[in-house]
Formats: sequence, structure tokens, C-alpha cells
Amino acid sequence: MSYLTSVRLRLLQTPSTLSLIIFSILFISGAGLVWACADIDYDDNNSVFAPEYFVNKHYTPFFYDGYNRYYGYDVGPIGDNNRRYNDLVVAEWQQYLGQQLSAAQINFLLFKANTRRADSLYKRVATRLDGRGKTFFNYLPLSKDCESYAVQDVDYWYEKVPHKQPAANIEGRINRALATFKNKFIRQRLWFQLVRNQYFSDTTGNSVKPAFYKYEKEFPRNLLYYRTLGYLAGAEYAQKDYAHANYHYSLCYNYTWQMYLPSEWSFHPQEEADWRQTLKLAKTPEERITLWHLLGINNDAARAIKEIAAINPGSEKLDLLLSRLVNMAEEEAGDAKVDESKLDYQPVFPFNNDPASVKLTDEKNAAAREAAYNKALIKARQQSLANDRGLRLVDSISAIKGISKPYYWHMAAGYLHYLHYDVKRAQKYYALAKNELPVGNSEVTAQYKLLSILLYVRSAKHMDAGVENYLVEPLNWLANLRDNKTAVKALRFQNAIEWMKNEIGNLYIKQHQFVKANFFKEVPHIYTDSISVDSLEKQLLKVNKSPFEKAMARYSPVKYEQLYYHQALIATYKEDIGSALKFMIKAKDAGLGKLPADPFTSRLNDCHDCDANESNANYTSLKFLQVIQQLKEDLRSGKNKYNAALKLGNAYYNITHYGNSRVFFQTELTGYAYQPDLYDKDYRDYFTSPNIAEKYYKIALANAPGNEQKAKLVFLLSKCERNRQYNEHFANDENYEAEDDMPEAGERFKELKSKYSATNYYKEVLKECGYFRKYAEGR
Repeated sequence: MSYLTSVRLRLLQTPSTLSLIIFSILFISGAGLVWACADIDYDDNNSVFAPEYFVNKHYTPFFYDGYNRYYGYDVGPIGDNNRRYNDLVVAEWQQYLGQQLSAAQINFLLFKANTRRADSLYKRVATRLDGRGKTFFNYLPLSKDCESYAVQDVDYWYEKVPHKQPAANIEGRINRALATFKNKFIRQRLWFQLVRNQYFSDTTGNSVKPAFYKYEKEFPRNLLYYRTLGYLAGAEYAQKDYAHANYHYSLCYNYTWQMYLPSEWSFHPQEEADWRQTLKLAKTPEERITLWHLLGINNDAARAIKEIAAINPGSEKLDLLLSRLVNMAEEEAGDAKVDESKLDYQPVFPFNNDPASVKLTDEKNAAAREAAYNKALIKARQQSLANDRGLRLVDSISAIKGISKPYYWHMAAGYLHYLHYDVKRAQKYYALAKNELPVGNSEVTAQYKLLSILLYVRSAKHMDAGVENYLVEPLNWLANLRDNKTAVKALRFQNAIEWMKNEIGNLYIKQHQFVKANFFKEVPHIYTDSISVDSLEKQLLKVNKSPFEKAMARYSPVKYEQLYYHQALIATYKEDIGSALKFMIKAKDAGLGKLPADPFTSRLNDCHDCDANESNANYTSLKFLQVIQQLKEDLRSGKNKYNAALKLGNAYYNITHYGNSRVFFQTELTGYAYQPDLYDKDYRDYFTSPNIAEKYYKIALANAPGNEQKAKLVFLLSKCERNRQYNEHFANDENYEAEDDMPEAGERFKELKSKYSATNYYKEVLKECGYFRKYAEGR
């Protein structure tokens, strides 16, 4: 059984008051009309346009959400709610009863109390009840019997749900009560119970319509009437009378915002034909507007907007659809695509192989290709703009005098043009909106400001002094929002900040101002260029910054301490220990992070967790460098050369991918990786190469006092040799999944076996190292 089918059957068995009916979760598409499924889309939402500022708050569940069925929620929490109307029902009863019972007592009796507790409360209050109060208690047992069957909590994720049967002869009891009671208030509730009972007990829907129409003319068109009408719509849907079902759902929707969710959930035209039949049933322009409005929420917003605007361009129901159209457009937004294989330019070729001639020719070709690409991009953008039906529609409606919120339409039109890189038209619409903004509405003003900042940045051709000066206030305003120093409720500024930073960064990169660019967008390879890193530090530490430089500094992705640490790191791998220490001291707290294990030790098998658990050493990055400096001095002076060289070899081994102190080099600037080939190419050799460790192990081997020590050094050198093989192995994509398919052992394994097989260390290697044991045993 499919999920949808099983849900349908469960809902026929144990429906909830979500709905007036819930058959409509079955999706069918037909010619001319394609109904969307649950709006589930796991892409990130890139929105900067907040519907909260323009659309009635009661439409909030229907704001566009690329992830959830409803805005901020999936179906469950707000869609299936048995308690949706409880407060309204209590208020109706309280008005009917006067002061005889409190709201809390009515709520308890209707929705919580069992028969015994209801009888107990009745005995306590009976003396102060008039005829209406006694009628309420007479109605209560019948109501509870109906509710126990019709209102149930259902877990839709499980196939089996207990099928509750209605109380004995419930239909007969309702009909006898209708024949007895004359009060219209009570009679309408009995009518509601009758129609609902027929709906749930008769899955064909045949008995619902007679029950509905037999009494419906008696009652006012109030909330209970439209709740009852919803069950008629459900029965019509079950009978595949989609035209009448959807028309009646639209009437429920149009009655009150409290019925928006269940009515919209149930509203599902199937094909263009039944949709046209539904439209013919509409008796007033407002009914037609509501039908188009409901269709536009989950189907074709642009089509619905066009139809509603033709009826009443000032309709409030347009506001929601416009917000959905804009939010969907921005989620799908991206620059126009250019087929680079069809660029219109003729490459030239050098006259000879002279490097200067080749370079000049390459530069000419690159310039010609860029010009051709830009020309093709402009054409592609124009075509994309011309093909956007929604944008053309918003343009046309925004020019109508009867629209209710001209500033909203003009901001939407401007933003849609912005998304298409049509800066001039966007500027035109924003200028109109600026003069129409509602006075005193700080939220709409903030939305306008946000959109205007993005447009200004996109319109900038160069980042010069004038542009920088203009951006001082916007940059600080956005940074204050980001840092919670100021707040504008519901303003979608986070993505706007990222878009703005990207555009500014690209402009600086085009101008080869890489240091400034990096404050907004990371420039590739910038942290490997010592001159650029020095310039970044100086900019961050500059005392007399200009207003723009102060604002720019708030967007720096790094602190100056991180840059000093980074320089110390690179100097360490270049074996410039003096410079490394100088930078590490300047790094302050960044250099005081503790290493997880003793970086000057080694073991047979690399086991980072073992080293960390066994270590009592307390090395920070700074202390680590200080010890390296001392060991190098010992080595230079000839003081215990074996021990100094061994510890230096261990130190440089442990700050590679294979060692126990990876945290030394794994930073926000260098990144993290679990395979040697996954490190950034700028740093891969530093973090995976065994060359430095190998260098010091060889010195230690040359100065080893005996065969036990030599055996150890040869094995440590074999680990370096093996790690080099790993690096080469994983550099080939074809070998990525074949970890066991490694080359045979290298020269150091052979040396260990041939020269030091009599040592105790050799025996330890045989015991602990499976690779070597396999080699030694000839397997």
C-alpha cells in the first residue's frame, strides 16, 4: 500500500478536524492544470524579500517556503489541529449561556470531561441553570458520543490505526433530537453533528447531501454553517464532484481566516475542465477572486494574479500571490547562461614561439574572449528578461492606479528586474516606491533600504572613493543587524549580506585590489602570499582607519591573531623557526591552544587517540616551537645529536597528516581533511610530506649509539617512506577506494630485515606492524 493511499484510508477511518476533508491529498494532474505536491524543496532559501511587511498576517502560513508545506512548518503541527476551533466554540456557547458557566467550565465540559465528571459538575451548578443551561447539559452526552468517533489524533507515519466505531444508533439519536429541540442554536449544532456523522460513516458520500440540504436554510451563515459546508464539500470530493467541492471549500476559506488552513489544504482542482466548472459556480466577483487566489497559492501564481487583477486590482488577495511569485523567483534566480562553445570571436596565433610573442597573443585572445563573453551575457540576460512572464505581469499591474499598495508592487517589480541584472528598470521602480513608502512604517522602510543597497552595489562599475564613501553607512547598518546591535523584525538581511559581499569582492578582484577584496570574499591563494598576508595584518591593525576602512574591517573573515598564527605555521614548515616564533608570540591566545599529545614522541603504529590518552605533556603551539628552537640549537652545537635529531624528526612527523598533532596546522585558513589528497593544494605538501621528518631521522640514524636505536630509526624512516607511498596512491582518483591495493614495501623494510633482525626492536615491529610482518614472512 502506498503512503498516500494508506493515509486516505486512515483519514476515512479516523479523521481529524484538520479538515473538512482530506481526500484531497491525492494529487492528479490534467491538461492545462498541474497541481503542485507538498512544496517540499531541500534547497536553501536565498530570500531577502519579506512578505511579512506587505501581506496580511493571517496569510502567514501560505508565505512561500522552499522547505516546508507551510511557512516555517510542515503539515503536521499547524495543519492537523483538532483544537483549531475550540476557543471559538467556547465563545459561542458562553454567549448563548450568558453567565451560567465560565469559559473554563465550558471548555472542560466540551473537550475534556468524560460523562461521569460532566454529571458531577452538573449536580454542583444545576440550581443556577435556566432552560438554556439545562439544554446544554442535555445536548452534551450526544455531542461527546459524536466527538469520540469524529475527532481523533492520528499518527500518519504508521499504517495501522484503530478503527473507532460510532456510538450505538447515533444517527437516530441525532434525528430524534432535531425533532425535539426547537432552539435554532441547538438545532444548528445537531445539524452539524448529523452532517459530520453521515460524512464519516458513509464513505460514498451519498447520505451527506440530503442531510445538509434538509436543514441548511434554517441557519445563519456563521462559522458553524461553513464548518458543516466543509463536510458537504468533502462528500462531493469523495464522489469526484470536484467542481462543487472546490467551490464550497472556497466559500469556507472566504468566510474567516480561522478556516484558511483546512480550506486551502482541501482545495484541489484536478483538471482544467473541472476548474472551469468551478469558476462558473462563482456568484460574485469576490468569489471568483477567492477561487483564483486559492489556485495561485499552490499552482500558477502569475496566472492567478492576472485574473484577479482583471476583476479587482485592489484586492487584498493579490498581496499573498505577489509575495509568493517574488520569493519563488529569487529562489530560482541566477545569472543568465552563456554557451561558451559558441562565443563569437576569432582567436589569433603567435608568429613564432618566442615567449614574449606567445604571451602577447594569449593576452589578446583572453581580452577578445572576455569581450565576446560579455556581449553574449548581455544578450542572454535580455532574453531571460523577455521570457519572464511573471515579471512582465508585475510590470503591467504596477502601472494600474487601482492597486492597493503601489509601493509594494513597485518594490516587487524593481526587485524582479534586479534579479535579471536590469539595473536601470530596477532603479526606476525603486524611485517610484521611495515616494510611496507608508509614513512611520520602519519595517517597510528597512526592506526598501535593503533592496536599494543591493541594487546600488550591483550598479557599481568600480570600487572607487565615491562608492566606498557611499557604502560606509549601509555596511555599518548591515553589520549592526548581523551583530544584533540593532534589529528589524523579520528583515531577511543575512542572504543580502552574502550577496553584497560577493559583489563587492568581485569588483575589487577585477581591479586587482586583492587585500580589500578578501575582506568581503576570500581570494584564492591569498594566505600563501606573504606580502598579501602582511598587508591584511597592517590593514586590520591600522590605527587611523578611514570610515570605509572601519566598516570594511567589520567584514574581515579573519582576525589579525589568526594571520600571525598562519604565518608562524608556514614559517615552521619552511624551517624558519626564528620567524615562526616571532609570529606565534604575536598570535597571542591563538598560539596558546593545547596540542592533544606529546609531539616529540613516536610509536610503532600511528594511533592519535592512543597518544592523546597516554600523554601527560602540556604543549601549546608556542611551547612546541620553543622546544624545536632549543633542539635545533642542540643539534647545531653537537649536544646529544642523536636525541635532538630524533625528537625533531618526531616533531615534524607529528605535524603532518599522519602524526598526533594535526591540530597544529588544521585552522580556519588551512581547512581540515581526512585523506591526504583532500587538503587544499596550497598546503598539501606542507601537511603530508615526510621530507623534513625524514631529514632529521637520517641525522639521528647517523648518530645512533647502537643497533637497537638504528633499528628504531630505520623503522621510522620506513613510515616516512610508506606515507610518501600513501600520498602518491591517493593522489590518483582511481585508487581512492582501494586502500589495500598499495605498492610493495620499500627499501627501509628491506634494510630493517637484512641488518637488524636480531634486535629486540625488530621483534616489536613484527608483533605490532602487520604490513612489515606480511613482508618479513614473504606473504
